[in-house]
Formats: sequence, C-alpha cells, structure tokens
Amino acid sequence: MTINTRSIVIAVVLIAAGFATPATSAQGTKSEGKAAAHSDSGYSTVKITPIGQRTGELCRRDVALLFEDPSGVRILYDPGLTIRGGNDPRLGTVDVILVSHNHYDHVGSRRLLQDPDDANSSCAQQPLTTKTPYTVTAEIAAAKNSAVLVGLGMETFLRNKISQLNASAGDPCYDFDPSGPLNELVVPRSAPCTGHLGVGTYRIVTRASGEPGVRIALVPAQHVDNIYQYFFLTEPLASYMSDNQLTTYSGLAHGYVLNFTNGLRAYLSGDTGPTAEMAVMRDFYDPNLAVLNIDSVSTMGPEEAAFAVKRLIKPAAVIASHAGEQVTQGGQLLPGTQIAQFIALVPETPVYLPLSGRTMEFDGNAQCVAGCGKN
Repeated sequence: MTINTRSIVIAVVLIAAGFATPATSAQGTKSEGKAAAHSDSGYSTVKITPIGQRTGELCRRDVALLFEDPSGVRILYDPGLTIRGGNDPRLGTVDVILVSHNHYDHVGSRRLLQDPDDANSSCAQQPLTTKTPYTVTAEIAAAKNSAVLVGLGMETFLRNKISQLNASAGDPCYDFDPSGPLNELVVPRSAPCTGHLGVGTYRIVTRASGEPGVRIALVPAQHVDNIYQYFFLTEPLASYMSDNQLTTYSGLAHGYVLNFTNGLRAYLSGDTGPTAEMAVMRDFYDPNLAVLNIDSVSTMGPEEAAFAVKRLIKPAAVIASHAGEQVTQGGQLLPGTQIAQFIALVPETPVYLPLSGRTMEFDGNAQCVAGCGKN
C-alpha cells in the first residue's frame, strides 16, 4: 500500500467514525449551517457591531464587538473601556461574554461616561471614564444574565465580581444533564453564570437544546495575563500588592474561534504576536474571518500582523482592532496610522474597520454583504 493510498483509507475511516474537523462537525457541513434566519439584506448573515468611544469612528481604546448569529445568539467580545456599564443602550441582549484576558482595557476597569452619539463626544486619547471595582464585564453579566466563558484563571475571579452585583450568579455555566448533548449551553439564562474553557475545548451556545448554535473554542495567545488594577482586589491584599508594585497572576491570555450557524468561522486573536499555533489553528479550525489586535505595543504591529495573515492564518477577510491610536476621522482612515500600514501590506485581503455603532454583516464565506467599506 502506498503512503497516499494509506492516507486516503485512514481519512475514510476517520470520517466514518465521526472524527470530522470543527469546520464541518459543529453544525453539520458548512452548507447545512446556512438555513435558519435571514437578515434585512436577504442573506443569512452574522451581524458584528463595534461598541466604541464615539459613534462612526475607530478610536484608540475601541475593542468591544457584539456578534449576532442568525440563530439569535448574541456574543459580546472584550467589553473594554468604551461601554457605559450594564445598562448601555447599545448592548441589547447579551447571551454570552468572552474576555481574552484580565487586563484593564479588555475586562474593563472603567466604564465610559460620555454619550458616544453626542455630536460633542470625543475620540480623545484618554476617554472620559469612571472606575468600577467590579469590572465592566461583571456589570454587564449581572445586568443581562449573561454566560461568561473565559480561561480557567479568569473564571473564579469574575464569578466573585458578578456575585457581588447579582446574588443569583453563583452557579457555573454547565448543565450537567446526562441525557443532553455534551458541551451544550442553552441561552437565554435566568441568572448570570461563569464557565471556563481550556485550549482544545469548546462549548456550543444555542437557543434550544439540540438545535444549531455558535461553537466557541479557546485558542492560545502569546501574552501575559495579570491583574494590576489594585481597586479590583480586597484588603489587605490590595495594599500589599500596591506597596510592592506587584501584580496578581491570573492564568494565560488567549483568543477564540467562533463557528457560526451560517458557516462563518471567526478567529478572535486577543493580544498576541505571530505564533506557530496560528498555523495549527488554521489547519484545524479553518477560520475565514480574523479579528486582529494591532498596536505595536501590547500586541503585534503592522508587519507582524501582515505576516500572520499571509503565512499563518490565511483568512478571507480581516477586521483590524485594538489600534492604540485614533484610526479614523469622520469615519475615514487616517493615513500614516498603523492600521493604514497594515492594510497596505495585505493588498489581496479585504480589511474592514470596526466603526463604532456601524453594524457589519458577513455571510458564511466571510464576504461582507452589508455595512462595510473595504479600505
């Protein structure tokens, strides 16, 4: 038997045994996932709405994205510093919150004070905010009865913060029903919950048990994760840490891959540089949309991000985020910014700017069919 013939036989055996890759197994085949709901544009789309500092702009601190699957499942990614707490009217229903790591600009150490829709609202380098000892993530989860799915190091920390705001938040996010599907999470929930994911694990979030939903997998990111906002900590630990200028280790930073019911597969990088794991993730999860953090300080710069796109991830489209500087003025890309440099380095890949409050709609092939302007 030749090597090629043996490979074909092994592949047939694996498929027969049910060992399909996530791109085909989470919701059936890619084409099978494209039925249920239809948007106003006439397509079964995933809606992605940035929630930033000033409506119509991409500002320095903007990172929060709200995803809406055709099934109705709504997922908020990295709330950050640009949300006005749990009652921000831009949020609506939030079934799930994903947080890449505990740094202040992702978990949310401060809530936004300005009205982003006000004509006088600012895209200033330091947004007008106020501290929250609970995290913006916890405030939203407590108000919206959200399921918070994070890495193991973050789970108990956030559960404690949410419980301080909502007494019903003590349970983990897992329904241990031996008769039900493994790794399924049904939303909406009657109370907030927290659950951890490990690298190589996943949860399927659905509106009804046994029905198609969003498959959420945790993937590695090369970035430190620690808590250095001392007001998050209780005494005397807060003073001990502050006096010695120490931070608390809280596990590993990470990213996510989301498989939506229309076939879209989105890689959310979190803060990271190019890593060998990106190629493994590409081959296993097959993402066709990449949301990349690019700022040259805490995460990769334009050249590194371009290398990751061309050689490692190879997505069909990119949303560029976490810029560390004002990227647009009047909704238009500012020349000379790092995002502008990145766009110039990947001329064959569509790159979209997440303008706050402007909903983008993607089909299962990562084609933006509404709300986007290619830059």
